[in-house]
Amino acid sequence: MRMGEDGMRPDRRALLRAGVALAAAAVPGIAMASARHPDQPRIIKTLTFMARKPGTTHEEFMRYWLDVHAPMALKVPGMRGMICNEVVSASNGKLAISSGTSVAIDGVAESWKEETSSMQNSGAPEAARAWYADGPAFVGLIKGYRVEEHVFVRPKRGGTGLIALLKRKPEQSHAQFAEHWLTVHGPMAHDVPEVSGLILNEVASEARRSDIPPLTGFGEIDGIAQSFRHDMDAPFSPQRERWYEDGKASIGEAIGYRTREHVIIEPS
Repeated sequence: MRMGEDGMRPDRRALLRAGVALAAAAVPGIAMASARHPDQPRIIKTLTFMARKPGTTHEEFMRYWLDVHAPMALKVPGMRGMICNEVVSASNGKLAISSGTSVAIDGVAESWKEETSSMQNSGAPEAARAWYADGPAFVGLIKGYRVEEHVFVRPKRGGTGLIALLKRKPEQSHAQFAEHWLTVHGPMAHDVPEVSGLILNEVASEARRSDIPPLTGFGEIDGIAQSFRHDMDAPFSPQRERWYEDGKASIGEAIGYRTREHVIIEPS
């Protein structure tokens, strides 16, 4: 049986997607990544973790990112969304999940673009190539992931949030991790009153670059969670306690960052 690029059998992938679809139908407010019509361009979401160049400050990194690099995305044909997530601090949270080694980073770029504008496409437009080529001007280390996005509670973008890189437990396969994460853990968030947004991004592949040294230390990542709460430090509700207990039972390791969002292009 031929495997997909994510290492999952096609029949297993179809079953998982069906399970997520059933969860979405059963719980109001849950939205899957929408199905694509054959005539519509494929949209690729990428989450890119970045550290500044040596000898520069976080403030200098952010100033160049927001004032010079990010606006270049406005000229890229097929760019469907761009959010610059400024890292405010590392966060071990209160999940009782084993915390991975914290890796120092300055920002997480979140982008949605049509496949035709991807640098994997030899015919990528010139504006996309110029935007890509500008990265080494301010980024010292980088690690990117192409993901499949699942929106369980749609957030209002432009505030503060938590981004967590997640690893499966040692005894789990990626497929087992993803099945529970997307069909059990994700839907539970709808009943948690503190949660104002939840996006679970299943990692499909790494997005490697040859012009910027790789950011190391994360290890193999299975999923990236983006969570939003009305009050990041609010007391736990019983529903949140149960949700976090499920996370403790089903997630092997988490590396978290508190972020402040700068919306360049509202995702569509």
